[in-house]
Amino acid sequence: MKKYLNCPICNEQSFTTHLNCKDYTVSGKEFSISKCDSCGFKFTNPIPQENEIGKYYESEEYISHSNTSKTIIDKLYQAVRKYTIKKKYNLVKKNATAILDVGSGTGEFLSFCKHKGLITKGIEPSDSARNFSIKNYKLDISEEKELDHLEEKSFDVITMWHVLEHVYHLNKRIEQIKRLLKEKGTIVIAVPNCSSYDAGKYQKYWAAYDLPRHLYHFTPNDIKLLMNKHGLKVETILPMHFDSYYVSMLSEKYKNGKGNIFKGFWSGLISNIKATGKNTYSSQIYIIKKQ
Repeated sequence: MKKYLNCPICNEQSFTTHLNCKDYTVSGKEFSISKCDSCGFKFTNPIPQENEIGKYYESEEYISHSNTSKTIIDKLYQAVRKYTIKKKYNLVKKNATAILDVGSGTGEFLSFCKHKGLITKGIEPSDSARNFSIKNYKLDISEEKELDHLEEKSFDVITMWHVLEHVYHLNKRIEQIKRLLKEKGTIVIAVPNCSSYDAGKYQKYWAAYDLPRHLYHFTPNDIKLLMNKHGLKVETILPMHFDSYYVSMLSEKYKNGKGNIFKGFWSGLISNIKATGKNTYSSQIYIIKKQ
């Protein structure tokens, strides 16, 4: 295991334990979340070594890599993903000709963009997800190491849909995508929000903590601090309304040992209502530009 000695955002060295959470997806082991005493950032600590963390993704339960549709919750996830892909495209299409999707998964979003005429490039560390997207959608997808070899300032839009929380080297990744972004380009980052109502309600059972695959647990202030650190600025924050329902349904399953779709749906609805006008949705999209 690798233990953080410094906060990934502010570099301070004083932490307290925020929560201990179980890995419900793969290992069944318990992991800890630290909270920085200075800036308040929460991060999984310690984390698996970089050459070992891949085994925590090796499960059909990890839906973004497996495309499974076994359970009702899986089927709901797939249906919502099909709907939101078009909304994601509408968000990024303005003035975009070349798009890089970092953490492209099984390729559905990039495939949609490609069919709409955009020049597309994907980065995906999972061999199975990468091979699936190449075989089924004929996409140009590379391993993570390719990020250091792509041409500087070559993309109008760089997207990371629920990816930043997984990135092993956080600050290095921000610098990588900043280098690849055109001067007037846009970075679009979507991450869970651990200051949401559903995070507070479910605490250690909150499915979006997803330890140890999620290495960082962001609030809007954390994203702003991180981007400012790298000469970037958050211009807009947008809600991802469907995520609260999916996360709450999974959280109910983790808490009670079985799913309760109706209870989860109700918690998701309350979370969205309480977040209105406050930027405290279960998951949020951050529109980012160079300063």
